[in-house]
Amino acid sequence: MRTFWITITILVAAGFAVLFLIPAPESSPTSESETVISAATSVATLTPRPAEPKTSFAAEPASASTTLGTFTKGLDQTIKDAKVRPGRLVEKDGAISADGKFVIQGKGTKESPYEVSWELLMSASDTYIPRLGEKEIPQRIAMLNGAYVRISGFIAFPLIVTESSECLVMLNQWDGCCIGVPPSPYDAIEVKLVTPADNSKRHIVRVGTLEGVFHIDPYVVEKWLVGLYTMDNATLSTEM
Repeated sequence: MRTFWITITILVAAGFAVLFLIPAPESSPTSESETVISAATSVATLTPRPAEPKTSFAAEPASASTTLGTFTKGLDQTIKDAKVRPGRLVEKDGAISADGKFVIQGKGTKESPYEVSWELLMSASDTYIPRLGEKEIPQRIAMLNGAYVRISGFIAFPLIVTESSECLVMLNQWDGCCIGVPPSPYDAIEVKLVTPADNSKRHIVRVGTLEGVFHIDPYVVEKWLVGLYTMDNATLSTEM
């Protein structure tokens, strides 16, 4: 019996020795390094790559010529407190193509005046606004300065006279007082007639065609544009 208990005691002691005296196996360094590499790879995958810097391109050099088209008329015009903005004007089939938007018929003479539209004259508002410091007149309009022009529109005379050598020709209907839409500087022309016109009938709608020498004559008050276009030596053909 004693031998049995001695044997049991030896076995128990050996078991404790195995548990407490033999060190646990160390972790494999390869395993740890693999874990670190895997984590780094995951972070790299989740983090977006910084954008590559864009390649800068040199701007195209400006054309050395001030004339963009083949038609140079108008570039030599001197207009009060303004400069001429060059455009693309080309003579084609007896007419002038202006900036790909407008076609101007005629030669600018008394026998063959330029036939212009209100859309053409109003386009000056794109580059000529004195109150904003914009003072460029497009070449397509500057070329009309001092030339004979034909244009049709609504006519308004002064109200207090029965005969007048002055009138307004406008895009919109206006009787000079109460009926219609008052004009802007871009869609009206102050006209001086060669022969005075009858104005005995008031507050009626007059539509007519005017031919005369066209001028670009800005009238600015405290940087506000009041008038822009005038015409003299004009003749009037009216329709009732």
